[in-house]
Amino acid sequence: MRNLLKENLLVSPFLVFYIIHAMQMGVGVLDFREMSRHAGHDAWISIIISGMSIHILVWLLYRILKKGNGDLISIHRKLFGKWFGGFLSLLFILYLLNLSVTILRVYVEIIQLWVFPQLSTWFFSLILLVVAGYFVINGFRVVTGICFLSVLYTLPILLTFLFPLKFAHYSNLLPIMDHSVMEILSSARKATLGMSGIELLLIFYPFIKQPEKSEKWAHLAVIFTTCIYLFVAIVTFVYYNQDQLQHILWGTVMFWKIIEFPALERFEHLGIAAWLFVILPNVCLALWGAHRGISQLLPIKRKRGMIIGLIIIIIAVSAFFESRDEIEQMRSISAEIGFYLMYVYIPLLFLIQSAIYKFRGD
Repeated sequence: MRNLLKENLLVSPFLVFYIIHAMQMGVGVLDFREMSRHAGHDAWISIIISGMSIHILVWLLYRILKKGNGDLISIHRKLFGKWFGGFLSLLFILYLLNLSVTILRVYVEIIQLWVFPQLSTWFFSLILLVVAGYFVINGFRVVTGICFLSVLYTLPILLTFLFPLKFAHYSNLLPIMDHSVMEILSSARKATLGMSGIELLLIFYPFIKQPEKSEKWAHLAVIFTTCIYLFVAIVTFVYYNQDQLQHILWGTVMFWKIIEFPALERFEHLGIAAWLFVILPNVCLALWGAHRGISQLLPIKRKRGMIIGLIIIIIAVSAFFESRDEIEQMRSISAEIGFYLMYVYIPLLFLIQSAIYKFRGD
């Protein structure tokens, strides 16, 4: 499949670092409440375990894609045939749409909670999706550029998380390993939604020049993301005790409230606005992946019409989730789907592919 793509549509291997990191960074780093519910102050260990497990998944993904010599859509077709393979691909496309809805709706909730309580969900979703749709229409290289800029813009924002350290209580981290192995693993499972994003490799792999050289950059991206999550999590745990953390919505956003400048009293407004540059690549990549998958499954040539259709679907679905409980339930369902996709389906697909290729003698 890669041979069918023109050279000007491909991206350099090192840009995989920015694509995967931009997809992994999102709203998950702004809230560690669910993650710490099981493991408490030991949840930082869960982040390390989650990061290590994702390295294994990256290795599996590259083995699957190298053998399949294409994206997930073509691999499904080769392994399972046109109809059942197409059905599995459709489920993956629906997962991407669900992921974009979840990311978008959660970010809108943060804005409604901290900045504009009366903000219309569908109106802001429309604005953000129109911007994302414009980037998607212009191709994967443009989406990659958004990911690259997102990483650069994120670094100064992360420095603001150093401010709470002057109020830190490092004793909050003690005693270490005070929770059972099962509690720590349960907490690692909750980190799935925040650390997800590597599964987009299944779609954009054919767009990488010399993709075998990009594997090291994918691993470096996972390491970088894990370090950021670990850093922000430790700052969160030493600033709040566990009882406080369980009763505060978006505790990481609270850090910005303690930052004061002479000309800016509400720094959290600036921080939330700046976080848009983190959210935008998430939505762009998920929307591009859904569009790419549909164009592979169906003989649809009108790109703009398809993007508009996807935007309408996302706005319609996101409008159904208004209450806090509904949004939390949506996040929980998305995390469960992401967990089973990465930790069950990807290893299973690797085993099935290996068995079929061995039987065929390929």
